[in-house]
Amino acid sequence: MNALILSNLFSSRDYPWEIVNYEFFQNFESPHTRKCYERDIQLFFDFLKINQVKLSSVKEIKKVHIIAYKNILQEKQQAPKTICRKLSSLSSYFDFLVEKDILDINCCQGVRRPRQIVINETKDLSDKSVQKLFEALFDEEETPSVFLHRAVIFLLFSTGIRKAELTSLKLKDYQQISDSTYCLKIKAKGGKYLTKVLHPSAKMVLDQYLHFLCESGDIISGDEYLLRPTKNPKDPKNLNKPINPKSIDYILKKYCQKAGIFERISPHSARATYIGSALENGVELWRVSLDVGHESVRTTEIYNKRRSNIKNSPVHSLGFFKPFKKSA
Repeated sequence: MNALILSNLFSSRDYPWEIVNYEFFQNFESPHTRKCYERDIQLFFDFLKINQVKLSSVKEIKKVHIIAYKNILQEKQQAPKTICRKLSSLSSYFDFLVEKDILDINCCQGVRRPRQIVINETKDLSDKSVQKLFEALFDEEETPSVFLHRAVIFLLFSTGIRKAELTSLKLKDYQQISDSTYCLKIKAKGGKYLTKVLHPSAKMVLDQYLHFLCESGDIISGDEYLLRPTKNPKDPKNLNKPINPKSIDYILKKYCQKAGIFERISPHSARATYIGSALENGVELWRVSLDVGHESVRTTEIYNKRRSNIKNSPVHSLGFFKPFKKSA
């Protein structure tokens, strides 16, 4: 957390904030999780500073400050799920401060959270739309960037992994587990490890990309990043770094438009598409849930955007509409 913001609010003599925050954030294994928690918690302290809330000690933070912060988020029309996540991050931090005897109570307790109604659902693509997207990838002239773009999109849609999981993949995570089966070893959310079997088409695209890297002499060891930028203006000789998450957004948007798909599609839409397609084509819910690393099948069902498909309506299976004879 930004120590400067804290020092402006509280005396640095109160507690060694750098040590306290280091212990809290480093307890999370995922760098992505640490970054999200840090951002969410920092926003609350920014709120206090911007609104000139004068506090001499962190112990002076009250429930009323949390409620005021929640109300500001609602006035900004942030999604209920986003507000709940920010309050949850703040509550976890205050729980830690209670544990360290810095706070007497967690002032987030008793603050009512908004109902987690999804305002803008993550959209998924139909199977036909994904086919159009793949076709658009092969309409391009084969260049170094196109090999990377194909690998990014094929891996997203054929594995259902998250964007952060994709960017953190190393070359050693691409493994052969039998004569004809290849997989990716994924370090997933919550410290889980998943084995994602690669579809032959995804393997072909990935191998083409790796062949290009080998020919260019970029691959040195298994500890290098699997997907990396094709250019690095700041350090042209250093390409061993993860692809920028914003680049993945750009790649997907570019080829969706090329394929005539103009809906609001994000990399997370690929995860919803993977889940929806698997379920629609007969894979059991529990198997899909296990495959994507969800704690509960309820979470997996939320991702299933095709569950309300009209052709699958229960009305077609009602037993009392079986053929019957008209009375004379």
